[in-house]
Amino acid sequence: MSTNLKPWEVTDSRYVVKDRWMTLRADDCRTASGVVVAPYYVQESADWVHVAAFDKENRLLVTRQYRHGTGKISTELPCGVMEEGEKPEGAVLRELREETGAEVDSLVPLATLDPNPARRSNRVFSFLAQGTRIVHQQNLDESEEIEFEFLPLQQVLTMIDSGEFTQALHIASLFLALRRLNP
Repeated sequence: MSTNLKPWEVTDSRYVVKDRWMTLRADDCRTASGVVVAPYYVQESADWVHVAAFDKENRLLVTRQYRHGTGKISTELPCGVMEEGEKPEGAVLRELREETGAEVDSLVPLATLDPNPARRSNRVFSFLAQGTRIVHQQNLDESEEIEFEFLPLQQVLTMIDSGEFTQALHIASLFLALRRLNP
């Protein structure tokens, strides 16, 4: 597919917020047709990882934790922020071990996704793990409280249908994993 679209020109850029929790940048931009868009806000973030991790009985490992953005307990896949200089495979194995104490027999990269290309600068690396088993204690960050369990796939799909499992990027990763498992 060919396109005549061109990126915007950034004429000025400044940080509005820059701390350990958030970096928000305000860009002044000009479109290819000359329209000025100012300010245009972009949230800069480290890249993320998440994993659809199945055990030998083909149950999916899910986590539950409070998410302040929605004010709700969220059912999710094991996930986390990549540390500076860390490779995605190392990050996802670290997060899986920290959040759940799990190890895996195999790990397959599924996709690199843009969480929200309109407003966010980061990527999310999605993985499929098989042979997942709990062998360690959780090693959570000070602010984390995470529960986890293996659930039958059909139960997770029902939770998605009922609105109990709503994390959109995690659902995308799960469906990529299912496509890989059942081509």
